[in-house]
Amino acid sequence: MLFIAGASQLAFSSMAQTLVQLEAPPELRGREVGLFSMANNGLRLGSGITVGVLGAVVGIHWSLGLSAIAVIPLAAVLLVFAAVRSSVRPAINV
Repeated sequence: MLFIAGASQLAFSSMAQTLVQLEAPPELRGREVGLFSMANNGLRLGSGITVGVLGAVVGIHWSLGLSAIAVIPLAAVLLVFAAVRSSVRPAINV
């Protein structure tokens, strides 16, 4: 089971990195790949600390549940922000 989870994580990471590189404009590719890597690793570290500390206080199951519930409004806000930003951004002529 652990092998399957590890292989799935590797496949997901490879596909996500590939999509970031393919979708980024050439002049911004390095910056976007760097931002993606920093966000990916930084969020993993941050969630590990918060889930661990909260898990010590209220229990691991509640900690994971509360973390999952917190992700939903954050994702909604980011999706709205991205939609507003893409509708306002002028087209770039290449």
